[in-house]
Amino acid sequence: MNTITTANFGSYRNGEYLQFMKNVIDIYKKYDTTALNLTARVQTLDESTITMNEVFMAAMGHELTPELQRLDTRRDQALIGIRLYLECMTYKEQEDIIKAAKLLQANYFSHGNRIEKLSYQQETAVADALLDDWATTPSLVEAQNLLNITDWVSTLKDLNTEFNAQYITRAQTALKPGQIDEKRSLMRQAYEDLVLDTVSYSRIAADKTLYLEIIDGLNGLIGDYNQSVTLRLSGRSTDTDKGDEPMENTNQE
Repeated sequence: MNTITTANFGSYRNGEYLQFMKNVIDIYKKYDTTALNLTARVQTLDESTITMNEVFMAAMGHELTPELQRLDTRRDQALIGIRLYLECMTYKEQEDIIKAAKLLQANYFSHGNRIEKLSYQQETAVADALLDDWATTPSLVEAQNLLNITDWVSTLKDLNTEFNAQYITRAQTALKPGQIDEKRSLMRQAYEDLVLDTVSYSRIAADKTLYLEIIDGLNGLIGDYNQSVTLRLSGRSTDTDKGDEPMENTNQE
């Protein structure tokens, strides 16, 4: 087969995106790229990947990142705890308790089934909207009081507010040697040029064997990454590190 599977780049987190490109380079470096007329393309991808790695490490190494991760973990736990508690309360025998739990549960799910899986600022915005509903809608306030979870909800509000303040501080103080989305774009172009040449040579070369081997390797790699991202987005992955967020404008490709 001399076609290359489409990678779901728009859903790759920055770390996934960067590691994918490193893996692509590793595949090509197993071959004599000079003989395959691909050296310049591989070198361009390699250089853009090195640059992206420097920017990525600078962003992840900011002094506030560990604190953000700690706050986000606590916020996630509060969201998950509230969601699971409401689920448990729907199994109680008291009709008023069940009704209150289902009322809150319905509002919670109207904002998303797995809010804690969203990116940092998406989660902040959605949690704010949820908390606003629960603070301003009388029936939801009454349900919270009945289920005795007002302290838990208050904790979530405090964590969300503190997280947002810390996130803004990091954005204002972080050294930015380059924009990550710009570096992603450069890597993407280098990758597409490389695979386009690979596919072209696999169709016109007298001996197509090595090109087809490379294509098979790329397809296997892309399949693994796409599956991993699909599992993460569906909530079946145990990955909870959201500090490494997708930066491209589109979520799906």
